[in-house]
Amino acid sequence: MSSVPHSLEATLARDALRRGLSVVGAATRAGLRSTAAASFWAAIVLPFTYLPLIFGGLTGGEALLFAGLVALNVLAFVLGHGHEPASSAE
Repeated sequence: MSSVPHSLEATLARDALRRGLSVVGAATRAGLRSTAAASFWAAIVLPFTYLPLIFGGLTGGEALLFAGLVALNVLAFVLGHGHEPASSAE
């Protein structure tokens, strides 16, 4: 048998769980901020990657590539919508 009271064990377990959840929450928030920042900048840069396709003419697989790049750009706009570049310096 343990000499530590049951309520103390439960309190320690609860505190450890809270600390663990706090770390996971902080890591999740940091990951989401990084994803938003990367998506924001991708939404800015991606149009430059498909401009050569437009000027060179879309034939065969290039049309599918262009559509994929436009869809990726839309996704980047949606994911990066809330990012403010000035806030990334904090």
